[in-house]
Formats: sequence, C-alpha cells, structure tokens
Amino acid sequence: MTYGSHSITRILIVTPSLPSSDLAIAANVRNVSGISEDQGGPSNAHIVAGVKGFAGQFNYWYIRVIGKAIPKYRNTIIGRINPFVRRVEFGGMDVTACSDRLVEDYARRNFVTAGGWALEAMAIDGSPTAQKSATPGVDAQRVDPLTGDYHLYALKSGTVTRNSDIIASIKQNGRKAEKLIRQNRSSGAVHLNYSVLTGKGESTFEDGVHRPSSAETWSQMFDLPQDQALELALAIAAEAGKLVRHDASVHINALRLLVATYLQTEEGSDQMDWEFIARRTMQPKSAWKDEDSERHKRAMAALNASGYEPYSEGDEDVADPESEAD
Repeated sequence: MTYGSHSITRILIVTPSLPSSDLAIAANVRNVSGISEDQGGPSNAHIVAGVKGFAGQFNYWYIRVIGKAIPKYRNTIIGRINPFVRRVEFGGMDVTACSDRLVEDYARRNFVTAGGWALEAMAIDGSPTAQKSATPGVDAQRVDPLTGDYHLYALKSGTVTRNSDIIASIKQNGRKAEKLIRQNRSSGAVHLNYSVLTGKGESTFEDGVHRPSSAETWSQMFDLPQDQALELALAIAAEAGKLVRHDASVHINALRLLVATYLQTEEGSDQMDWEFIARRTMQPKSAWKDEDSERHKRAMAALNASGYEPYSEGDEDVADPESEAD
C-alpha cells in the first residue's frame, strides 16, 4: 500500500493464494451476501481483510479498554456517578444491582465506540480502491477507477451532532492532502467527502463537501451497486463477529465486584452509600480521600480473593479459527 501517490495498488491484490481458513471466510461472506466473484467488487482477499480488520479493531478497542479499566475503576466509573440522577434511576435497588447497572452502562458505551472503529477499518481494509490516508484528519483516500479522480474521506460510524467541526477539519486537512497529490503529478480532480457509515439515508452537498448517504459510501468503498454493497458490508460484519472470540465478561465481572464492594455503606452491607458518592463527586478531595483509600483497599482485597487474572497486552488478539480446539 502506498500513500499520497496516484498508484493505490495494494499488497492484497497480488497475493497469489489464500489459506484454507481465509477461503472459508470469503466463501461464508459470499454465501450470506449473495455476491459472487464475477459480480465485481472486493476480491476474496479484500473480503478477508475487511473481516479481520473489523474483528481486530473491535477486540482492541473493547476488550483492551475494558481490561485496562480495572485499575482505573475509581476514575472511569465511581467518579462519574451522578448522585442526583442515578439515585432516582436506581430507586431502592441494592448495591449489587446498582453496580451491575453502572458497569453495564460503561461497557455498552465502549462496545458502541469499538464498533465504530471496527466499521471504519472494515470499510478501508475491505475496499479494492481505498486506502488509509497518510494525512492527519483524512481517514481514507480512494481513486475512482473510471475517472482517476481522488476522493478524500472523513469517516464516521454514525451521525454526530457537531458536524461543523468535522467539516472544518476535512476542509483544512483535505487541502494538505491535495498538495501531496499534486506533488505526485496527479491530474485528477480532488473531492472531499464526509461519510457516515450508518444512519444517513440521503446524499447531500453542503459547505463544499459531499455528504454521501450510508449506502452510497459503501457503494464507493466496495465498487458495487448500493444494494449489493450493503448486503456485502452486513455479511462481512456478521462473519467478523465469529472472530471476536475473546469475551470481556471476566473483566466486566471484576468491575462489578470492585464497584459493588467500593460502594457498600460498610463491609458486608447490601446498601448503596449515596451520601459518600455525593461527597466524593462534589466536595474537595480532602473531604473523602482517606475513606476513598479504605474503600479501595476493601474492593481490591475482594477482587484478589476472587482469583481474577489481570488483563495483559495481547489478550485482545483475533483468534485463529484453525488453532482453536474443537
């Protein structure tokens, strides 16, 4: 793969053959999507790259983040509890139920974030004509095989509220990318695209930036008609789900134990200590520092007694289906 040049030939295109496990992945995707090789679009190698790109990014941004939240639980969960709203929301629930909800909310937010990174990786890695851009602020660049025009993309997994910041960024960074393209003597036109991978039903042109619909974006990435591109994208994501083999439940259960033990009114109690939460989130640290330390010691002792194995780098790696036991 090359950056900032007219040639976008990718290494995957010239791969002479695929391992049997990769061929099986591509076959599964084609069977589910109904898109055969003779219909064009991504090659088998690109399909496999899209599947593995999705799974790899999801595991990295979800399993890794959840696992590394264990030693930081007081900042990531405890310190963000709103004692006004949460007390109303949880009503008379005991501390275990409250902890489960708090950790579930945290895990769910990170799940959605990880899915966004995974979709962006899938779009780029699975594309026969797009590549990751070397220009900061530009996520991908693609050369139209028919016109030779360059398309620069700011990719978002879903709709966001602060579009103006994104538009300003793609304009500024798009000009930098265009200079690099011109330095390589490319004669094609350069187009700026703000693309939302899911959630945008209509294509528009605003503020000098093309905003393709989600279907048009996948069509551009996969060089297929919109309906076929969507079927293929959905099938790739579904297949990638099979490679997300590492379960975060061990780390999630550890967070639940830590949070519940920390938030007890006293050791062995099933009551949620809302008064302490109010002090911790709204008063100077000097007012709760000592009690925070005692609660943390109690929580860590409970975690150590549970036999929990801490997260280590590499736990998020995508599993190889051929290496797993039957």
